[in-house]
Amino acid sequence: MSHTVLACGAEHLAGLRTLARDPSLAHEFAQLQTDAGFDDMMGDPMLPPALRWIALVEGVPAGFAFSFLAHTHGGAFAMVRLGVIERYRRRGVATALLERAGRELQAIRAEHGLSELNLSAWQPNPAAEGFAARHGFHHARNFWRMERPLGPVAKPQWPAGTVMRTFDGSERALADFNDAYNRAFAGHYHYVRSSLEEARVVTGQRHFRPDGLALAYRGDTCVGICRNARYGEPGEVALIGTVPEARGIGLGRALLRWGIAWLQDDFARPLYLMVDGENESALTLYRSEGFHVALTRLHWSRPIGD
Repeated sequence: MSHTVLACGAEHLAGLRTLARDPSLAHEFAQLQTDAGFDDMMGDPMLPPALRWIALVEGVPAGFAFSFLAHTHGGAFAMVRLGVIERYRRRGVATALLERAGRELQAIRAEHGLSELNLSAWQPNPAAEGFAARHGFHHARNFWRMERPLGPVAKPQWPAGTVMRTFDGSERALADFNDAYNRAFAGHYHYVRSSLEEARVVTGQRHFRPDGLALAYRGDTCVGICRNARYGEPGEVALIGTVPEARGIGLGRALLRWGIAWLQDDFARPLYLMVDGENESALTLYRSEGFHVALTRLHWSRPIGD
């Protein structure tokens, strides 16, 4: 059977939504099973329309590739998310999608300082591991989905001199959120730099709830953040961080407890978060607050050369 890879336009969105919700892809693309999750992804500023592709086999949608372009210190990296439904696998469709993504990313490499291409998949997935190896990717990182059983959570103990406020939609609060995020995560693996306008997009997405974003202040400075997200029944502590000078004082634990309580009060189930498998301080905190590793996500990487 012949296959074709096309730029994904508005005319393909219905087919794309159907592909993402095929039972063979539902686990890998859980967020896209809800309309809010799908719409938020299509409006993500890291996923420009020019970096979305759909594969057709004999004119029928068979798979897709999304390339998220993430700017970081002095350059950028790309994460390609591939999905091919079961009945069209082992026919070269995924390879064709990856090759198209590679060519398009190579064309904009110099413009964005793009140096790295990534793939990822939930485990166990021997097929994905083999695919990554065949295409020159090496294992780079493990990320863990940690879940917490529903149940009592201790009240946040805010450090002395710290005041917590939820997001009020003001320009000041937006700037504080964005600045605190950049300062908290600048030293992390695959840090994604955020602009004020990109933060504005996040606060306008369908999953965003203003009362689900906590901003912790010491004086006039925002020193910690916790953002919760809902995609259907599950609830995620989607972002939690403290700026360097506010670490080691219990602020991260207080923010985490606040996030857990908010999600439970909002009837989320299950309750989860994602963490870098090499972030030992975060892992220690999360385990001490009742989280356990439920799933592992492997990341693979290869350079984008000249």
